[in-house]
Amino acid sequence: MKIKIRFLTFFAVCVLLIFSCSSLGGKKQSPESKEQAVSKEIECSCGDGEDDSSGDIAEMYPKLGKVLEFNEKDAAEYDKIYEILMKNNWDYNKLTAAQKKLNYDETKSYWDAVGGGCNWYCGGGPYSVTASSYLKSNNAKYSYVAENAHDLSYATAWVEGVEGHGIGEYLTYSFGAASARVTNIIIANGIVASEKAYRENGRVKKLKMYIDDKPVAILNLSDVKREQIFEFEPIGKRPDVIVDWEKLNKLPPWTLKFEILEVYPGSKYEDTGITLIYFSGIDVHCFGAGTKILMSDNSLKNIESILAGDTVKSYDFENKKLIDSKVTKLVSVTHSNLLKLKFAGNEIVATADHPFWIEKDVWAAADAEKANKNYLQKTKVEKLQIGGKVFMPEKNIFSEIIDIEIIGIRQITYTIELSGSDNFIANGLLVKTEIVK
Repeated sequence: MKIKIRFLTFFAVCVLLIFSCSSLGGKKQSPESKEQAVSKEIECSCGDGEDDSSGDIAEMYPKLGKVLEFNEKDAAEYDKIYEILMKNNWDYNKLTAAQKKLNYDETKSYWDAVGGGCNWYCGGGPYSVTASSYLKSNNAKYSYVAENAHDLSYATAWVEGVEGHGIGEYLTYSFGAASARVTNIIIANGIVASEKAYRENGRVKKLKMYIDDKPVAILNLSDVKREQIFEFEPIGKRPDVIVDWEKLNKLPPWTLKFEILEVYPGSKYEDTGITLIYFSGIDVHCFGAGTKILMSDNSLKNIESILAGDTVKSYDFENKKLIDSKVTKLVSVTHSNLLKLKFAGNEIVATADHPFWIEKDVWAAADAEKANKNYLQKTKVEKLQIGGKVFMPEKNIFSEIIDIEIIGIRQITYTIELSGSDNFIANGLLVKTEIVK
């Protein structure tokens, strides 16, 4: 008899839970009841019968990156800066104090998250982004499709397209086996293009992250207009050294999926948006084929022809002279975008995060932020830009960068690792080796 009573009690509770869950479906909530509605949606997102292993996976919290504040006035001013610098031989002292605060970067537009210069995406990146749903707009000016979450622009956003707050909706990023590996996942939460849109629409509070449909982490997001950075051990199928590109490219692709678990509700709309989920990582620090490396016998050898065991010239800063260093590894990477640094009578093709020794007696890279974030550095890498002067050890002079050109042709590039030194001479210029953190 007790067994029957317990069973009936359990059955009644289940019926009440099912009724409670179904009563929320499709109903819009008033702004003052949104927090309560979101809580109920989370509690009831359990009707598919699948095993939820969320309790067994890591809870992660982000490092906060750059502030994401934008407006049309600053966007117009940003465009003017290029014209001013071009007319004044890239003299930044010609800019006003307000213009200097915009931190102009010649490789980016105002809305760009990454820019046209070389970055982690030179090594591949996802080949497609899809979503479980997206909000369809009646205004042709606005679009909220999945691709917006990875167009590397702060001007657009993905917005889920179901009734309610989008709990259970997701984005899926698909990568080829040869794609550069991911170590940082960077999220611009909500619709950051305007303060009004950010507040009126929902932002994500928790994302469940999957690798190849296996849950691996809960990403806890703050309700702030800043980039939020989650750090991982390298994710991907690419090995440290690629021996057989053809075999690697035949391996099946892999995916990253991000599912909405909980949201910060908007003040006006139930729609939940994400401006960007994009990536940074390893496998992208290199020079173009044909780059001439100074060898120990003072001959020049193309970087792609160098072998482990070869001896190259490095620079001894303490004694101010060239020394011999042994090559331990040649690393090859495929890039689709590179930078060509041009000097008077010289040039070099390299990735934007590769440091060069400059006149200020520091290492500098076009993408200094990435160089400092991803690679071991004894001192902080500074910003390399037009007008900077790079050291040429053989001639004991500094040569000025007169132009930086963006190259969009996909090509295999190379770098070397050394024993006993952290630098070598490429096309006559002193460059640094890079060791992944």
